[in-house]
Amino acid sequence: CRAAVSVSDARKAAGDKFGADAAQMFFDTEALQMASGAPVAQHRAARFAADEAVADVTCGIGGDCLALARRGPVAASDVDPARLWMTRHNAEVTGVGSRLVVARADARVPASRCQALFADPARRTEAGRRVRRGNDYSPTLAEIVAPRPRLTTLAVKVSPALDEEQIPASVDEVEYVSWRGQCREAVLWFGSAATARRRATVIDGGDLRWDEAAPPSAEVGPPEAYLYDPDPAVVRSHLVGLLARQLSATLVTDQVAYLTSATEQATPFARCFRVLAQVTFGLRRLRQRLDAEGWHVGEILRRRFPVDPPALRRDLRGAGETGSQVVSLVCTRVSERPVVFICDPR
Repeated sequence: CRAAVSVSDARKAAGDKFGADAAQMFFDTEALQMASGAPVAQHRAARFAADEAVADVTCGIGGDCLALARRGPVAASDVDPARLWMTRHNAEVTGVGSRLVVARADARVPASRCQALFADPARRTEAGRRVRRGNDYSPTLAEIVAPRPRLTTLAVKVSPALDEEQIPASVDEVEYVSWRGQCREAVLWFGSAATARRRATVIDGGDLRWDEAAPPSAEVGPPEAYLYDPDPAVVRSHLVGLLARQLSATLVTDQVAYLTSATEQATPFARCFRVLAQVTFGLRRLRQRLDAEGWHVGEILRRRFPVDPPALRRDLRGAGETGSQVVSLVCTRVSERPVVFICDPR
């Protein structure tokens, strides 16, 4: 009974990543946490050439294999026999079993001779602790990249928090992928699938691309009628300057990724807020303004601000509670002074 409950709970948790297919699939907790959501995996798979055989050398429970198999044949391998069984099962119940060849093999010695390869190295220790350095991945980034000379395409999924200093110098493109407002992964692309040096992708929203060595910069300007909070993939990819050009916007302050402009423009790459008021930070001053206008606090956003959102929310408890308008607080610095923008969320 305990095992049945565990499987049932895992399938409920997996529904957010795999949709209706999750009801028939098998997982383990660690592999499910590591697995990409289906829309993210499908986006990545579509970047490989159609019908080209791809080796997934760290297949885990098969989440990435399913997306790859929908576009062509896949040679799936892993060192864990239980996860190989899950990959076979999950491929069969989702209708792509005939496109997979599954074998037990170490990613450092791939079982297939495919010229396109995908790898998602483990980013946790045996004790379950997350690792931050590419050299601590299993296999390491260096080991994964070693076969690059014989490959037409290599894609390596890494943490979006990986320091750029640890990205191999031979990489052709670094892509940061966002889904549902969170930067879910970074992918290092080598070979023919790479089409830009930097890319920020928003699933169902398109992408921003930059093909020069240095990322684009943005000027600092005075706060105007609208604020933009760039998508995390845009921030991670250092393409805030490119987005600023598209929006005819400037930075609110240097080294902080909030943009401002006089007009509102729809974009999938940022959230837009209409500024109702700008308050130099002080709890009494901020509470007085919220009470006077009848504004009560919804979400709180923060960059380079001295108070974290949970603490600020506690300090503002009850402020503006007689009013009906919910506002967002965007907390940052302007000319090195802490400032709160009280905004109408769009």
